[in-house]
Amino acid sequence: MATRAAPLLAGGLVGSLVALVSGAAIADTFGGFSAVDRPYLVNSDRVCTPLKLAAGTTAIAGAPSCVKAATDVVAHLDIKPAVAQAGTSATFAATSSGRVLTVTYRASGVVIATWSAPDPIGRVVDVFASPYEDRVAITYTTRRVGKEFTDVIAFDLQQQRKAGARPTPGSIVAPITPTTPGVPPSPTTPRVPAAPVDPAVTKALTAARAAKPVKALVAWRAVLAVDPDNSEALYGIAAAQQRAKAPADAVATLKKLRGSSRPDAVEWLVEARFDRAFAALRTDPGYRDIVGIGKAPANVYERLMGLGGSWEQTGTPCDKAEVHFGMLRDRTFKLRVKTVCEGSVFDTPFKGTWRIDGTAVVLALPTRGKQVSDEDEAACSLVAVGDEDSLQCSIGKDIDFVVLPVRR
Repeated sequence: MATRAAPLLAGGLVGSLVALVSGAAIADTFGGFSAVDRPYLVNSDRVCTPLKLAAGTTAIAGAPSCVKAATDVVAHLDIKPAVAQAGTSATFAATSSGRVLTVTYRASGVVIATWSAPDPIGRVVDVFASPYEDRVAITYTTRRVGKEFTDVIAFDLQQQRKAGARPTPGSIVAPITPTTPGVPPSPTTPRVPAAPVDPAVTKALTAARAAKPVKALVAWRAVLAVDPDNSEALYGIAAAQQRAKAPADAVATLKKLRGSSRPDAVEWLVEARFDRAFAALRTDPGYRDIVGIGKAPANVYERLMGLGGSWEQTGTPCDKAEVHFGMLRDRTFKLRVKTVCEGSVFDTPFKGTWRIDGTAVVLALPTRGKQVSDEDEAACSLVAVGDEDSLQCSIGKDIDFVVLPVRR
């Protein structure tokens, strides 16, 4: 559970004045970003708040607010090493002209921030990104009263990213191109409602879902009669065929589902991995190949739900919360955050909806009785950790977590 640091005081200017009086030049170093809050570390004991970029803007002014912090305060912020932005794998780049510092996405050149420094900038030394790429820091040289200094400035991109700005190739959340022929891309689920479904299809689906097992095959085929490529109907037919002890027919129907161009086909293929109706086929190579068991995920949906949709973070007393995060195909989720410290236990449940937006996963925690707004939403990033994915989320309410998939 993240804990906000005390209000930060403007200390950068004071430090510079002390250095000028003593006649010594300052070479500040960037120490990394907090893993539990927004601040960053300069040298080993100065905690600063990055300048926050508002949604839809790039121009920003002012100086970061900094304070000299005790060792225990720095330790509580859990400062993590930043990712140096260099070479073709870099997401961010920075240039300077006079007093103006410009930060861009390296691959596209799209401007993220333009900032006016209090003194002329000599050169950009280094660019660093936080692990989630929601903050970026730049070290640069400047001259004051005839002496050269190395200063650090950082920007908070969280609101800008929420508004729709996305990293370009080279980012940790770069889109995955499907590599398996016949598997459709991830079904993106916008906040706006989908177009109305044909009433005849709705009626047929309702009847099929309620049909008894002995009549299920006929009922699902009735859906295909009005909607020939309906993904749920193909799935229902395959399940009915398997229950009728016709595994070859079931596999053939699942293969047809795999070849479908419908965006939701991948959802039902993933569902087939865990449905008890197909339990007898779990060792069948054809079935496993069709539904994708043992294969690398081909799209964002498979990365999220391919192992069952359950994710966890192991807790550490007084340090890191225990997190259980469960996602369902109907786009709902349940989240439980439990913290334990010195005999105190806080176990907090949340629930809401989720959707895929490009390569991001957007969580919505609506206020009861109110329509979902931007203030109710938070974006999560899928980030590779070794040979598996992690889901990294910051949902507000001072809650940040990194969960790993739980295999069913």
